[in-house]
Amino acid sequence: MKLYDYNRDNAVNYARKWALSRNRAYNDYEKYGGDCTNYISQCLFAGGIPFDTSGRDMTQKWYWYSDSARSPSWTSASAFRRYFMSKQNTQDPKTGLVCQFIDKNQLEIGDLVQKKVDGALTHTMIITGFVYDDNGNVIDYLLCQHSDDFLDLPLSQKVGELSYIKILGYYK
Repeated sequence: MKLYDYNRDNAVNYARKWALSRNRAYNDYEKYGGDCTNYISQCLFAGGIPFDTSGRDMTQKWYWYSDSARSPSWTSASAFRRYFMSKQNTQDPKTGLVCQFIDKNQLEIGDLVQKKVDGALTHTMIITGFVYDDNGNVIDYLLCQHSDDFLDLPLSQKVGELSYIKILGYYK
């Protein structure tokens, strides 16, 4: 089965364009608990990850056609995690997003960071750049997010339990 590429540059360009505003083509979920994962899903879609409607149940699907025709994984940090984890553990034909947990020093632009508070997954962010020291070594990572909108916020300013997610591509 072929693994298709994720266009990190397109995802990051989208993330930077819409970090401080909303794309009216999509709903804003801020009033429903946050817009972070909706925004991240838009970034992944801009990076070429296609909708995934092939799973046996909603935990294995990721899509947004309208507010009333969307998967929970498009807008919820915890449902998004369940979605990509279900893709790793299924015996079904592989489709959809392919991710893996990594160490922070393996992050590339377009990869994701998720945050837990008191054991609950509450937030999703995207890596959009790096901060370098005078010798060219990465000393921090820049991220964009919704739900407290930020453009190129240093990752070092985030506190709490963080997990780092490498986007490898997708199967179709």
